[in-house]
Amino acid sequence: MIGKYDAAVIGGGPAGTITAGILAEDYEVVVFEEHSSSGLPMQCAGLVTQGVLDMCEVVPEILNRIKGADVVFPGGGRIEVRSKETKALLIDRTDLDRKLADKASDKGAEIRYGTKYSAHKTTEDGVLIEADGKEIISKLIIGADGQGSAVAMSLGNNLPKEYVSGIEVDVKHTSVYDDIMVLRIGSEFAPGFFSWEIPFGDMTRIGLCVNPEKGIPIEYLKKLMKELNIGTDEITSKYAGKIPLGGRPRSFGERTLLIGDAAGQVKPVSGGGLQPICKAAPILGRIAKESIAEDRTSSEFLSGYEKEWKKELGRELSNGYRIRKIYNSLSDEKFDKVFGIIDREDIRSILNGIDLDNPSGVARPMLKHPGVGIRLLPMIMRGLL
Repeated sequence: MIGKYDAAVIGGGPAGTITAGILAEDYEVVVFEEHSSSGLPMQCAGLVTQGVLDMCEVVPEILNRIKGADVVFPGGGRIEVRSKETKALLIDRTDLDRKLADKASDKGAEIRYGTKYSAHKTTEDGVLIEADGKEIISKLIIGADGQGSAVAMSLGNNLPKEYVSGIEVDVKHTSVYDDIMVLRIGSEFAPGFFSWEIPFGDMTRIGLCVNPEKGIPIEYLKKLMKELNIGTDEITSKYAGKIPLGGRPRSFGERTLLIGDAAGQVKPVSGGGLQPICKAAPILGRIAKESIAEDRTSSEFLSGYEKEWKKELGRELSNGYRIRKIYNSLSDEKFDKVFGIIDREDIRSILNGIDLDNPSGVARPMLKHPGVGIRLLPMIMRGLL
């Protein structure tokens, strides 16, 4: 007998389990997760703010509390950002994923681990979904299947504007500062993005993302580890993945909704996706519940989800992508010129107040600063044109 559900969620990461938990409060929900458990493979640095954890409503293991950052420019210049307060938490991301899955299960969601979605077909009666040779029928399908989302591509040419490729390792290495991370920009280690070194105890999490046109991440990681005098024998774990940036053309279709990386809901500056998920999931949950209750599953009705999540997140994501375009336009020489302009005490005080959930918020006060904004403006304009 074919299983029948109100909603089928493809993907058991945070996007899928947070959404499933909301929907399972009122309806029959199944989650298809191709891996054997939640949180595998880990594809995130695990750096979040307390505000994001509050939205997740679970408490994962905290590996470290980060109070500042050193931003290293191509020529060796260094901007120190410091705070007496915790700016970010380094969490056990696998633990977070598992606790979110447990929460969804506790609310009634059925999670099928080791079950790979292969295809679906939309009919008048519902969505016929095939996974590992078995079929179910659902009123809605929710694509939470990440950066390479097959559900997203079922809506047509639905690629994001760009991808960056990333790699990350945990190494046995004690950093100089126990609560300060290091970010490096420029073409030597992370063309088109940045690298990071995040301490936790006697370990350091080292990672980077690059524009795929500039090469493969592992080669840049080797250079960075050589710079840090860290051998490959000190690596205890390794992760790799891709991040979609710039959004996707559509996050809805007939009986179909997308969330997270599958919907392109990713911060263009940092590549972070957890905060956008936490903001979009309640919107998706409400629209989906209305859709099921009223039997209104058309693309036209479900388009309300995209309108609402873009109202909530659109400005932040579009502003972030403008900053990314400017960032990508800068050569190493221009980055060092920026360093020369902002390397001053009053600018550091602005940077010290940065909100990691809205990093673009520091742009306005910096551009308004006399003697700084006017010198940065030509580079900004060239990056936007």
